[in-house]
Amino acid sequence: MSHGMEVYHSNGNLTYSSADVTWNQVDFFYVAAGGSQSFTYPALEGREVLLAQVFVQAPPSDRRAYAHTLTRSGNTVTASGGSEAAYILVLMR
Repeated sequence: MSHGMEVYHSNGNLTYSSADVTWNQVDFFYVAAGGSQSFTYPALEGREVLLAQVFVQAPPSDRRAYAHTLTRSGNTVTASGGSEAAYILVLMR
């Protein structure tokens, strides 16, 4: 393991590994309304990835609000197409 934490029992068996048990935050970035952002993270290689987003402000009541489309291709995460400003959370385990 290059990053994280491992805990071993006194008999030498691995009892806890942050790489397998917990979700680790990779990044938290801003995407403007109607904007697009792409970032490449070498640490995502061979990992399970979770992407989430949160609108910066409450959705408008007088029109439709569209969330950004979040995609992962290899080690690159892209957020695009949303009608509202949002924060994007990138997690891995």
